[in-house]
Amino acid sequence: MKLCNFRPLCWLALVVIVAIGSAMLSLWLTFLGAAILFTILLWSKLPRQFKIVAMSLYIVAVISYLLTTCFVSNPTYRTYDPHTGLRGVILKYVHWYLSLFLSEDNANLIYNMLLGDKSILTFGIRSNFNIAGVAHILVVSGLHVGALYGALRTLLRWCRVPKRAHIWIIAPILLFYGYLCGWQYAIIRAVIMCLTYSFAKYHLHKADSLSVLSLAVIIILILFPYALVSASFLLSFSCVLGIYFWYQTIFRIIPSSSLAMYLAVTLGSLPFLIYFFGNIPVFGVIANVVLVPLLMWAFYLGLFAVCTFVCGALLWLVEPLLNFVTWVLDAISQIPWATIPVNHGIIPIFVYLLGVIILSRFIFLKPKVKYSLAGVLFTCYLLLVVF
Repeated sequence: MKLCNFRPLCWLALVVIVAIGSAMLSLWLTFLGAAILFTILLWSKLPRQFKIVAMSLYIVAVISYLLTTCFVSNPTYRTYDPHTGLRGVILKYVHWYLSLFLSEDNANLIYNMLLGDKSILTFGIRSNFNIAGVAHILVVSGLHVGALYGALRTLLRWCRVPKRAHIWIIAPILLFYGYLCGWQYAIIRAVIMCLTYSFAKYHLHKADSLSVLSLAVIIILILFPYALVSASFLLSFSCVLGIYFWYQTIFRIIPSSSLAMYLAVTLGSLPFLIYFFGNIPVFGVIANVVLVPLLMWAFYLGLFAVCTFVCGALLWLVEPLLNFVTWVLDAISQIPWATIPVNHGIIPIFVYLLGVIILSRFIFLKPKVKYSLAGVLFTCYLLLVVF
């Protein structure tokens, strides 16, 4: 199996981020950034194809931002109602079917886990999930898409479908699932990455993880430039970066996949969690190790029951499971020190992320230099948070 070495995609993703970020601040800053980029590319010894693509992406990103700005500010613009058409019919069916076998709160919870519609949940339930540090289960993202992908692969293998045909069956299903979930940034990222990995495996190549993530960044930001300042976009990508940077290292120290995964995700997304939510969940580790596997079992049973039409009785097994999860979350939310309030601005985020990148397994520096730089940056981050 060959390795797809598309690491230049990481640089192209950075070009798109700089283009859109500078355009949001000032057009003069955008032109200055373009002049600097074009000068660097002109005098560098990079391949000609890379220079052309980088310059083109910078221009396309800025034009996309300007067009999006004009489109959004148009007073005649009307948003699409997600509860109309085919999607509306399916959403109503799913909620009605779940309500036949589950209580109202549990039906709403499973419905949200399947389709990512948090508007149907009460404020108390959402608050309990946030306090316990398991709010990510309420957002359809890589965890849900990966679970669906794994279930489909298992089903196709059980049906003895040839492996080369798997991608052509799974891809339409994942795209349709993304359509049902409203194409939120997290699910767009998850679907793009999942399909990219699948196509690479189909052609007997091993996809590079950072390149696949960068490809998702480029596509999303070109289509939706304002995603760059969205909590959903930033948290989704920072969680994946945390997994790529930290999971293997933590797993060698702590041989528990669920615990290592949670710690990696937290290390990657911590500054954004603090910036957007202003607190750190004290019981996050325990809740993710104990409750998330139970919620994923409920997700699998709910998905199977909805898709098969005749296995709704399985949802009766979900009822006590969700009741237990709700009881635990209620108990955690009653503890006064369940969350630690912390606040900071934008600058600490950049300092923290720079320290995470330097300390990651992708930066090859001498240990003394690497750990010294990371130590200085994390110390600066703590000082900025405290003061």
